[in-house]
Amino acid sequence: MAPLTLERDIRRAIELMEKLEQSGEIPATKLEAMKNVLKSDFCRAVREVYEQVHETVDINHPAEIRAEAAAKATVAAFAASEGHAHPRVIELPKTEEGLGFNVMGGKEQASPIYISRIIPGGAAHKDGNLRRGDQLLSVNGHSVEKASHEIAVDLLKNASGKVRLVVKYTPKVLEEMESRFERQKASRRGRGIPQ
Repeated sequence: MAPLTLERDIRRAIELMEKLEQSGEIPATKLEAMKNVLKSDFCRAVREVYEQVHETVDINHPAEIRAEAAAKATVAAFAASEGHAHPRVIELPKTEEGLGFNVMGGKEQASPIYISRIIPGGAAHKDGNLRRGDQLLSVNGHSVEKASHEIAVDLLKNASGKVRLVVKYTPKVLEEMESRFERQKASRRGRGIPQ
């Protein structure tokens, strides 16, 4: 089955609105507002997340049920996000040097997987869309939301070509996690436990 892409459908909707605008049946201001929504970064983000979720929904039912499940999962992903932390889809080229970022966290640490460092000059740095503090949600359609650090790293290491990441920006949670790790390290040092 070919991957779902809605970009063409959105372009077609905008074209139809332009025809409606020329007919004068609907006020131009309303149509212009609708076109602006469809062209917005937010709509693009929703579309990209929906397409990604649609590909990972494993339901052996008619297309309408799969589409409805994907829509509900997309709404849930946005509802669960914190503040401006809307899920984003980022595609990075895998180079011999890797993807150009480090991760920390994992289920064994009772924390999500986070981008802890963007390597200067690496693929992520050159692309400019991935940020320190982004929570990694999936790698090429494989969810890492409840994954161990090892599994997330393996998915990243074994990926090739264009790597599709779904992330959301939640820097406060990363700061809390780093602070907790620093307290744990200090506690071990105080007890004479090697690092």
